[in-house]
Amino acid sequence: MTTIYILTGACMIVSLVTAIFRNFHKERGRLASKLTASLLFCAIGLVAATMRTDFNVRAAWLLAALLLGGLGDVLLGLDHFVVPERQSFLFLIGGAPFFIGHIIYVVLLLSYGSFSPFLFLLIPFVPLLFLSLHLGKVFDLGRSLPFLLLYGTMLSVMLLSTFAVATQGGNIGKLMIFPGILFTISDTALFLNRFGSKRASKIEPALSFLIMLPYYAAQSLFAISVLYI
Repeated sequence: MTTIYILTGACMIVSLVTAIFRNFHKERGRLASKLTASLLFCAIGLVAATMRTDFNVRAAWLLAALLLGGLGDVLLGLDHFVVPERQSFLFLIGGAPFFIGHIIYVVLLLSYGSFSPFLFLLIPFVPLLFLSLHLGKVFDLGRSLPFLLLYGTMLSVMLLSTFAVATQGGNIGKLMIFPGILFTISDTALFLNRFGSKRASKIEPALSFLIMLPYYAAQSLFAISVLYI
């Protein structure tokens, strides 16, 4: 486990550096550090896979979801290297691997065991949060509103699935207490940064850390769970 701990610590340190580069508008450094952090969480998953006594289909799909997350990181990191009129398209294209990866996470976790049907009450939570921020003029989502409400629904289902596994206990249960929450924090901060009003722009430096640190922490937790799923 020592290698996993070292890689996880390195991933978090590099994610901190990425947020700093983002705040100082060092785009080449941000892209390089973002790619490095993504490679690190993928490496955590691969190391965890080698530590298993057997390698099952769930572990393989979890690794695939991690790789999709890394691909999304690269695509979204290119946003400042394209002309402004292409940035929205790149944002949607970069979001697609994350969306597919989230679907894989959800299917894997919901198939892991039984869970309380009361957890389904969480499904409206994130889309209602996004909608309320939009109606309250904190977000200005424009034509992206349907896409982000759909993405918010997926985040809510992610919360449901991680909590479902967390309630079952064991090593993987301990790991799944936080990833859904961390993804929700990260993506909400990302949308505030991209679609936020002038009020949101005042906290832009803090948003960089709220985007990067929770995201890479969540991916690292999923990567470690390759060992137990």
